[in-house]
Amino acid sequence: MNDKNILCILNEFEPAEEAYRRLYLANPYDNIPPVCDWKDFVREYRKNMKSPAEIPTEPISDITTYFYECQFFSPQTLVPPEPSPNAFEMVYPPVANSECMCFKHLRYLPVFDHALEFVKLTYVMQGSSSFNLNQKTYSLTAGDMIVVGPDTIQSFFAPHDEDIVLNIIMRTSSFEKMFLPLLMESNELSDYFWQMLYEKDFSSVLLFRCQKNEEIRHLVLQLYYESQLNHNHSLLISNSYILLIFAQLIRNHIEDFQRLSGQNTSHTTAKIFQYITEHKSSVTLSMVAQHFELSTGYLSRYIKSRTGYTFSGLVQKLRLKEAAYLLINSNLSVEEIVYKIGYTDISNFYRAFKNTYQMTPGEFRNLYC
Repeated sequence: MNDKNILCILNEFEPAEEAYRRLYLANPYDNIPPVCDWKDFVREYRKNMKSPAEIPTEPISDITTYFYECQFFSPQTLVPPEPSPNAFEMVYPPVANSECMCFKHLRYLPVFDHALEFVKLTYVMQGSSSFNLNQKTYSLTAGDMIVVGPDTIQSFFAPHDEDIVLNIIMRTSSFEKMFLPLLMESNELSDYFWQMLYEKDFSSVLLFRCQKNEEIRHLVLQLYYESQLNHNHSLLISNSYILLIFAQLIRNHIEDFQRLSGQNTSHTTAKIFQYITEHKSSVTLSMVAQHFELSTGYLSRYIKSRTGYTFSGLVQKLRLKEAAYLLINSNLSVEEIVYKIGYTDISNFYRAFKNTYQMTPGEFRNLYC
């Protein structure tokens, strides 16, 4: 379908958008501060209500402080997630074997602060939007794109008929797998993604101003359409669109993106990750400590506090991630991969790989190749 027809579909109002629009037109809620749930919104709405309006007792759409992967994606995954006691219902119908999807942000949805278990890209297709992060508000216009990592509290507001904002969401594990080559590079963007994936309490987001990039606009529209089709090969095509979107960002916007954060985030963690990755076949704790002029004790505690992993656990995770990437993207034998990533005992590799991916390397390669 061509871009113009897709945009016509996007401009049609969803039932939830119509319901929110009625509330907003009766009593605009631009000045209501971000809320956490529907009860908070209703209370604030009534405080500012000047015209009569029928307020639903139940939320018009899903409003919660945290969204889990299992609420959006189908159960199949490379690494089965731990079941969450707080995640019971599906927010949207899951897409079979989905690792990513694209859907419209509801117009007139009240501003509610929330965080995600997964990675999100938000693109302003037309009109405008406001983005809230760390008690700051940023004005976005058509062509702007935001990259939000897991567990970052944020919110959007699109209070006009012409505002079309699209969300692209990806499993965190899928993002790491798809963008492993990007993580291996040495630039500010790769530093950001290392921190986003591995550093605790990370809350920075990236803002790209892409107003003149018609290719990104086209790719996002086609990704949205593909997400609605759910054909047999939608996963492959959707992943390709996302890779092309990031390729456009790297090629044309690597020099001018903004990093939005209310905190001063050190680059030390990202540099340590890069060094470990570059030397993973023979890296040791003392080797890293010497390179960064740190004591081994301090470095060990630092890595544990920033990532939740021990040094050996982090090295194993990075080695197994590269093994998975090579199984899918190379013709190397398993034995060659084991040697390349730095394992000295093939039986230990097989055991660690199966514990992580719930299958042998051979089964993994057959499934994803």
